[in-house]
Amino acid sequence: MRPDRVVLSRTAVIAIGLTFLLMGLVVSAYGPLLEHLTRRFGVSLPVAGATISVHFGVLIAMRSMERLPARVTVMVACGIGALGCAAVAVAFIWPFFLAAIFVVGLGFGALVLGLNQLVAYSEGRRRAALLSGLNSAYSAGAVAGPVLVAAFARDHFSLLFLAAAAVALALSLGTAGIVGRLPVGSGSSGRPGLLVIVFIVAFTLYVGLETGTGGWMPSHLESAGLRSQDAAAATSGFFLAIVTGRLLMTLMPAHVPEHVIVITGAALATAALLATFIAPLAPWAYIAAGLALAPIFPTGIVWLAKLRPGDSRATSWLFPAASVGGIAGPGAIGLVVAGFGVAWVPAVLAAVGAGMSAAFWLATRLR
Repeated sequence: MRPDRVVLSRTAVIAIGLTFLLMGLVVSAYGPLLEHLTRRFGVSLPVAGATISVHFGVLIAMRSMERLPARVTVMVACGIGALGCAAVAVAFIWPFFLAAIFVVGLGFGALVLGLNQLVAYSEGRRRAALLSGLNSAYSAGAVAGPVLVAAFARDHFSLLFLAAAAVALALSLGTAGIVGRLPVGSGSSGRPGLLVIVFIVAFTLYVGLETGTGGWMPSHLESAGLRSQDAAAATSGFFLAIVTGRLLMTLMPAHVPEHVIVITGAALATAALLATFIAPLAPWAYIAAGLALAPIFPTGIVWLAKLRPGDSRATSWLFPAASVGGIAGPGAIGLVVAGFGVAWVPAVLAAVGAGMSAAFWLATRLR
């Protein structure tokens, strides 16, 4: 078999899905844990919020996936994530805890990039459906994580993270079913070309839109007259819609082109966000936007992988873009809202959606 060809066994696919689920559980726990961390370590809430900002590791994986067999990077990343979770469990002072979260971020960041790319470049016709299903496991973990924190964090904080460490180590055994390595073009400079830059812009806008919608829709719904409990329930419905939409993508026929799925989803999401201007429709329109957004991220990765089948560096650039979008998107939207008021949240979100749609449409012209 060619070394730049990736084959995933059924065991490997199951392990990848469970790894996505574990990462969703752990990462989503940081927000609900902040109040607990202030009491455990005697720090202020803004200081505790630094937990989220040190969680990264994508850039290191961009290099290791090019130079090492795929299973090596995944196995090492699982080990690093397990080490970080174990260190979190036994941390007794704040600097040690923060360093442990940094280690978790190195491992999980590498896994997010590595596992998505392995599926995108693997053998098989239904890669987009498979990657959507696997990403739905991450989203499902993100939904369940806060529930686990609420139930167990007060009395079993260390046990939760020790269990996460044990699971991460066990899942590293699934790397035995990963064969091959990602393709890297020998003549490529490693710099993104125009097509990849367009995808980077589109993915930055997409992640900014997803996180921005989840972050700002409760405030907008409350300003439109909903009670805070109902606004929170609608927000949960938005994220559950993303999980459901990615699961439904597994039923998508293989002959439907990836670019059709992505552009249709982007256009429908933009229209749904515009509909949130109508107060009685707003909660349902946000949920519809979640369904439309659901397939864009995983299907977009496969789309670019098919456009650049011989060079995985192209899709590698999408993951730093996602990190930038997740950090900058809600903040940029917040600046606009601060200037014009929370009633303009739908207009801002729809404008971001229109920009994302335009970028993906431009990608079809450049291919």
